[in-house]
Amino acid sequence: MKLFTPLLLVTLFVSTLVARPVSLPRAGFFLPDSLKEVSFQFKTVGNLILLPVTFNDTVHLNLILDTGCRNVVLFGKHFSKHFVLHPEKKVKFSGLGAGKPVVGKLSLNNKVAIDAVVGEKIPVVVVPDQNLFGSYANVDGIIGYDIFIKFEVEINLTRRLITFRPAFTSEIARGYEKISIRVVDSRPIINSTIYFPGKEGQLVDLMLDTGSSLGLLLKTSDIERFPGETRPRVLGRGLNGKIQGTNSIAKTLMLEQVEVRDVRAGIIYSPWHNYASVGMDILKEYSIVLNYCKSYAGFRKL
Repeated sequence: MKLFTPLLLVTLFVSTLVARPVSLPRAGFFLPDSLKEVSFQFKTVGNLILLPVTFNDTVHLNLILDTGCRNVVLFGKHFSKHFVLHPEKKVKFSGLGAGKPVVGKLSLNNKVAIDAVVGEKIPVVVVPDQNLFGSYANVDGIIGYDIFIKFEVEINLTRRLITFRPAFTSEIARGYEKISIRVVDSRPIINSTIYFPGKEGQLVDLMLDTGSSLGLLLKTSDIERFPGETRPRVLGRGLNGKIQGTNSIAKTLMLEQVEVRDVRAGIIYSPWHNYASVGMDILKEYSIVLNYCKSYAGFRKL
């Protein structure tokens, strides 16, 4: 079956609805005390990172690692029978696309395992009425901020190798260009400058989006700032459906001191928002480090 491409999972915001009492032992993700780090191979779908995840010791699923996602989200009606859901605790969230917001049900206090990484008392959102990944085999949902906030995560897409280290005790390895990030609404944001032919450089806050298979994406209320095609087309699929926009080529993208040349860019008009992100079509060319707790990213050209 031919898959729709590119797949775009952007900026999913889901707030944890239940406070975790400080008296409870070890909530969230962590490594066993005997391990300083863990590395393992991952699979990919459309350049997106697919992690094998086990829930409550029995449910084995594959989740896309998405920096735009706050909580674990599963898509599919059949998951309702595997998790204890709280119908009164509904979660509504939106991403890009022309459709309606997505509504999910909340499951609390789940045990999660990703290789040697352990998660305790993890909230899971189950979206029973929509399967975003229906065109993909063996893709069940997404995971993001819950795990990034606890670890330094190193990703090498060429080797398909991911490494998790405790965030507070990690230091970026030699050979990486270190870039400052700030975490805004669970998303890693960096200062960047985009140069289009014949235009002055545009300063933008740019999200590093591992949940997008696109390259550079610009959502703007001033479409004239970014030259592109005149006729809109479908650029990809977001959380809320098809994404209409135009294509262009940026001469240079500066991620602080990291320079990327001749970047394919998708431009979307919005009367309300200005937004930029860089996805896996660009990030796949680098080994990447993300450390939310120490506010840095690392880039090393592969």
